[in-house]
Amino acid sequence: MKTKILLVLSLFFLLISCKPIIYKIYGIKKPDVENEQTIKDKALKFGLDTTNIVTVNEYDFLQVMKGQGIPDGQIFDRNGHFINYRQTNTDCNAGLFEFIPNLKTDTVCIINDSILLVDKLMKFRDFNGNILQEIESADFYLLIYWTVWTGKLNKDHVKIWEDLALENQNCKIKVIKVNLDMQEYWDKNELKPIYDAMRKGK
Repeated sequence: MKTKILLVLSLFFLLISCKPIIYKIYGIKKPDVENEQTIKDKALKFGLDTTNIVTVNEYDFLQVMKGQGIPDGQIFDRNGHFINYRQTNTDCNAGLFEFIPNLKTDTVCIINDSILLVDKLMKFRDFNGNILQEIESADFYLLIYWTVWTGKLNKDHVKIWEDLALENQNCKIKVIKVNLDMQEYWDKNELKPIYDAMRKGK
């Protein structure tokens, strides 16, 4: 037992001391202001579909970011109710790797109807800041939160989750990739304090 604790502590301190190396390996960089071209270029680099990417407006950005893991995912049923795929509140998003391919039209899920897809969609915008048009109907909706600055994590998580959804033949899963980078179209007065906070915090 003592050996295991020492091993865990050694690994912990190694990761702390190697933080710049880990950032380098995964291509993680400081958050920056992005636009349609830079976001699509990065998406293509990691093999992501560029036709289903949305952004978040500047007024709701910090609220959406609060408590949101990156990359992360949320699943909603056909009626737009949130599905809790995590067994406990402390579970990470690793459960998505198994949950997505096992979804079926008759899957019994744990529903939280206080979190609604329609409320999420109201905060999303296209690359020009326009309100989204009506989305196509599906059995399930998968929101994948990602950023340009998280680098290779997009390939390790976002691409896999997206592919798993597309490969699921037992139901129709609509994937919407929510880009959580700061956007060039934002009001400059709203952008500056967010930019300063994001750059300082990274």
